[in-house]
Formats: sequence, C-alpha cells, structure tokens
Amino acid sequence: MWKLDKEERGASYKYVWNNSDFNAIDPSKTDYLLGLFQQDHLDYELERDQSEKGEPSLPELVRKAIQILRKNENGFFLMVEGGRIDHGHHDGKAKKALYETLSLEDAVREAVALTDEEETLIVVTADHSHVFNIAGYPKRGNDILGVVDPLFRQWYPLDGKAYTTLLYANGPGFNTSGAGRTDPLEEVDNLHDKDYVQNSGVPLKSETHGGEDVAIYAKGPMAHLIHGVQEQHYVAHVMAYASCVGQNKDHCRQTNTASSLHNNFFNSCFILLLFVNCLFYAIFL
Repeated sequence: MWKLDKEERGASYKYVWNNSDFNAIDPSKTDYLLGLFQQDHLDYELERDQSEKGEPSLPELVRKAIQILRKNENGFFLMVEGGRIDHGHHDGKAKKALYETLSLEDAVREAVALTDEEETLIVVTADHSHVFNIAGYPKRGNDILGVVDPLFRQWYPLDGKAYTTLLYANGPGFNTSGAGRTDPLEEVDNLHDKDYVQNSGVPLKSETHGGEDVAIYAKGPMAHLIHGVQEQHYVAHVMAYASCVGQNKDHCRQTNTASSLHNNFFNSCFILLLFVNCLFYAIFL
C-alpha cells in the first residue's frame, strides 16, 4: 500500500532493509524513504550488525531523514525515539541502556549540526523515567559499571556484601535464593559485560517505570516556552504554536508595518522532537 500510494502520486520513493541500500540513498533524489531493518525492534547499539547486511545507527537514520525532509520549504515534523533505552532498563541491563542513551546523544548532535537554530525547534524529552539510580556515596571516579567503594565505613552494607554503583529499585537483579543476595564481587569479571544485570531491591521479572518528573530541553524558535515544570500536554501546544499549526496563528502572519518589514520565520519552522525513550517517523507539514 505504501509503495502503491507513492507510485499513484508520482513521488520519488525508496524502500530499504539493510545498510548497503540505506547508504546508497541520495537524499536529493528521494522524497519518501521507508526503512524496515528488523522484523521487530532494531538491535541494541552494542549488538548492531554494522556490515552491509546490517542496520544503520540512530544518528545515521536522523541524518538521512533530515537531509530528505529539509528540502521542503514549508517545513517538517520529525519524531525520533531511542526506544531501546527503555528495553535495556526493563531487563536491568544498565550498560545497554547507557549505550543507547549515548546513541541518542549522537542523534541530537546530528540534528543540531544539520539544522538552523533560527528556524528549527529541537525538543528533547522522555515520556517516563525508570527506577534507576546511582547507589549512595561512591568515591569520586568510582567505576560507573563497577561496585561502590564507600567513602566511610558506616556506609558499608550491613550484610557485608558489595553492591553495584548503578541500582534498580526493582527488577531481575535480585537474588531470591536461600544464600541471600549475590555479591557483585563474586562476578567481578562480568560487571562490564553488556548483559550484566545490576542489583535491584525488589525481585521482579521486569523492571518498572518510575513516577518522577522527566527533563525536557529545547533549542530554537519558541524554545523559551520550555521552562520550569509543565504538564505533558503543554509540550504539544508549544510545538504547534512554533510551527503555526492548529490554533493561535496570529504570530505567524506576514507583517508590513514600518517596524516589521519582514516575513515571520515561523511560516517555515521546522520541528524536531527527539524522544528519549522503536519509533521513528516523519511527516511534511
């Protein structure tokens, strides 16, 4: 149906399923691009096949998407989600979650480099947190994927066993055997393994989301409206206001007064939402 629709409209389109086809795409000659690289979720960055038969990284996907979408003079909306951050946390595998976060950071860097701050609003946020934290009072420079070396003796665990620097309040990292909880020092050779499961306080098959407020960052037109603590639906209103869709469009109209003899740049504002928490889609405005 997707291909048939593009053919009936006479549009330039491509469907790709591996790195080789993806890298061969010329953005200047492509209006629509559909990439399906897995039957399910994309691979974790730590496990991603980077060969010609493999799949592109999140930053590479963002770069190609912007190169195609920015050709539209009327602007675009692009939504990107680093969805495997969430999966890594649910499995209690902090290293995987952290490397997925670094991949999203690189995607943000690509977005900033490829867009103009004067006409592009970039928003970075999350839809929820996780019960994930740094365990109390490790020394400065303590191995983030290692175990805590407390500053003072009174902060040592009462059971005499070590605990990982990164902890989950619940999840699969709780040992319920008769021997009590596992001492990470007994698994010291595995602490940096991508599939190592960090300690958790409550035994669950899957770690859960948290309930605290999440951060939101913005750069570009109307970014000043992103500040303080807001309800989640407020974000959508800011993006609509900045891109001149929906209600409240008075600020978007061309002005011809003596004090303002220019076209308002919001007439062609680009919106880029980078979602910390796999979803990846884009639409032309």
